[in-house]
Amino acid sequence: MEEFIENLAVQLRLSGQGVLLKQNVLWINYGGKVFPKKGAPVDFLGVVKGIPVALECKETTSDRIQLTESHFSEKEKTFLKDFEKAGGKAFLIFAFWKYNAVYLVRYKKFLLFNKKSITNEEAGKFGEKIDLNSKNFYSKILRV
Repeated sequence: MEEFIENLAVQLRLSGQGVLLKQNVLWINYGGKVFPKKGAPVDFLGVVKGIPVALECKETTSDRIQLTESHFSEKEKTFLKDFEKAGGKAFLIFAFWKYNAVYLVRYKKFLLFNKKSITNEEAGKFGEKIDLNSKNFYSKILRV
């Protein structure tokens, strides 16, 4: 998913429509599982047509994306909330590869969701389906 956003960032920059920067995170392997040790609280930060944006990407090849602390940390949630409070637009991008579906969900709208995982259908109710071309993406960001 992040590679798609990085490619989109190049398209946005070349077209003069925006700048998105991938945030760096140091990952560690502990007990056979990989965890973020330190780094940025979200995957991408930038500006699209003058609007500050923060993006956190979640993806799966199965039927649902886990939203437990180990998959969607309090650090990420707090940053997205604070980013919106400061005047930016914060988004979650949910990719369900099994269904070839990607959704852009405004974080303040996502706060109404209170389950420990989200399905493709539920993400569709909270967000807008996107096809990850630059014009489609920034038009959705401006509208949502």
